[in-house]
Amino acid sequence: MSDCVTNRKDLWSGCGTILANRAVSKTIRRMTIVAPEFAERVQPGHFVMLRLLEGSDPVLGRPFAVFDVDVPSGAVDVVYAVVGKGTRRLAHLRVGDSVALWGPLGNGWRVAKRDPLPKRLALVAGGVGHAPFYLLLKEILALPEDRRPETTLLYGAQTMARFSCVPDFKALGANVKLATEDGSFGAKGFVTDLLPEVLPDDFPAQDAQILACGPMPMLRAVAKWSAARGIECWTSLESPMACGMGLCFSCVVEWKNDDGTWDYKRACVDGPVFDAARLKWD
Repeated sequence: MSDCVTNRKDLWSGCGTILANRAVSKTIRRMTIVAPEFAERVQPGHFVMLRLLEGSDPVLGRPFAVFDVDVPSGAVDVVYAVVGKGTRRLAHLRVGDSVALWGPLGNGWRVAKRDPLPKRLALVAGGVGHAPFYLLLKEILALPEDRRPETTLLYGAQTMARFSCVPDFKALGANVKLATEDGSFGAKGFVTDLLPEVLPDDFPAQDAQILACGPMPMLRAVAKWSAARGIECWTSLESPMACGMGLCFSCVVEWKNDDGTWDYKRACVDGPVFDAARLKWD
């Protein structure tokens, strides 16, 4: 794909200018890119493909959840963990540099919304899985109080140093519960250990919903916990992707059809948000 060509009304591709690229935890950074035509298209849960303009290593772009957008200024924020060659190179970009981007991609959290909305909503995040929840929380907290679900962000990390953007969520007025595996901050244990606090056994399952994003072991645990209690659960998968537009089939996941047979879905275009009850976890 050309860096500055688009062939769909809802998909924009072009070059954005970096406004900020800063560390927000030991391994996580937050990048702000000015791309007005992209920003105006984003919905909560969408992701973007970013690619470096200089050099050909890596050749392919990388998918990142959109953390926040500011339509008037055209600013788009992504949060990313520095884990490989591509993200290490992203981490070295400076203010004024440019990147290629295309999107917004994926189905976003819109697919997970009900009418009426659930009375209680648990957002479960691990690693950089908190990224797609910020825009959603902004939208939820802007609703009239009588329509707003009682929403809690449950965020887990290995240690306190690996949390990021927690002050941003609290500044929204979000209810945030934290867990660390080493007990250095918040509750000691896995983030899934916090679920019974928010959704106890005596809370009606039909009035609840769980949205989750994070590492596969965490998603598997959340899916099984919700299934055992009959609670609707939607998971945003962090599947490896090459194109982001469904052309390469590198991000397929096993999906249960209505008749009980199994098929494959592409996480980039059919997801990344899926009904957890229809995914194969074992």
